[in-house]
Amino acid sequence: MSTEEPRTESTSQRSEPSPQAVAAAKRLGAPMIVRGILGVAFGIVTVFWPRDAVNPAQLSLPTDVVDHLAIGYLILFALVLVFQAVRSPLNVRTAVYGQAVIAVPAIVFLFLADQPAELRAALSIWALLHGVLELWSWRQLKSQPMASDFLIAAGVHVLLGIILVFGDGMEALSILGFTGAATLIAGVILIIGGYSRLSKARQLAQRGELPEPIDPDAANPAEATDRSADATDDPDETAPKNEP
Repeated sequence: MSTEEPRTESTSQRSEPSPQAVAAAKRLGAPMIVRGILGVAFGIVTVFWPRDAVNPAQLSLPTDVVDHLAIGYLILFALVLVFQAVRSPLNVRTAVYGQAVIAVPAIVFLFLADQPAELRAALSIWALLHGVLELWSWRQLKSQPMASDFLIAAGVHVLLGIILVFGDGMEALSILGFTGAATLIAGVILIIGGYSRLSKARQLAQRGELPEPIDPDAANPAEATDRSADATDDPDETAPKNEP
């Protein structure tokens, strides 16, 4: 009779994120929701802009109208990105500030654009650069739970940029529609991701498992927890000294 125990393959189970990682992700919840609401609002206005085949005037749109809509969106979007950068870890803060900065030349070019081709060029370059920087943020935040939200948002903006780059002959209304569709999709993803972060943190707080707020300047949650552990692990520093 064999005494060998049957060998079973260990099944890899999806580990729950640590409370420190959830606390770090929670800081990005509110900026993501604000970004998402802004993108959804702009998307609804632009995607569902009246297009009536009976009224030929609604099948075209002056370039300056699209310019003003896009400029208003980019100004608000840049302000929200500054809010996100303040609450982001140090290793992604530069990328988020960069996303806000690249909106400035896009706004300038939109002010100067008076042809659909110029409008398409300004928005395509902005979308591509924004998507690349969003991808960089995702690479730095991969250790956080639900970091794929930024990957999806990056892919949506890169796809928008590619569509606009190769969209020869697009009129202003078509450019507005594609841009609005991209912001709408990314906005929905960001709202869901931001709410999920806040909801997960709320659940841990109710169970008393959510740690104290960590240092947002830490490159990752582990650095902040290591510093707090170093401060409490040394018994010589915390134990009272007996005077002779």
